[in-house]
Parts: sequence; C-alpha cells; structure tokens
Amino acid sequence: MPHALRVRDALQAKGVSGIDLQPGKSGQFDITVDGALKYSRYDTGRFPSEQEIDRLMGS
Repeated sequence: MPHALRVRDALQAKGVSGIDLQPGKSGQFDITVDGALKYSRYDTGRFPSEQEIDRLMGS
C-alpha cells in the first residue's frame, strides 16, 4: 500500500481533507473523500495519474 499512501499524502498536500484509504487484495485500494468514492484501483486496474489526483482535489 505504499503507493496508496503517496496518493493520500499528495492529496493532503493539495489541501484535500477527509481522505480515507480502503485497502483490498493485491495492491488494490479505494480512495474516499468525506465518504464519497473518488478513485478505485480495482475499477481502473492502475494507479491514478498526477492529473487524476488533481481532479480528485477539485471534486
């Protein structure tokens, strides 16, 4: 889950609060912000790009 933690840290550095990581199997994880699912590695099959992290901040 080190990559998920880096994503969380990047979001926090951009001012996003209320972030929760939900770990899954084989490196899968979901990112929720204030209880709303914002990104699922299971659904996408990959880690979020920097642009996706920026979009998470604004949504």
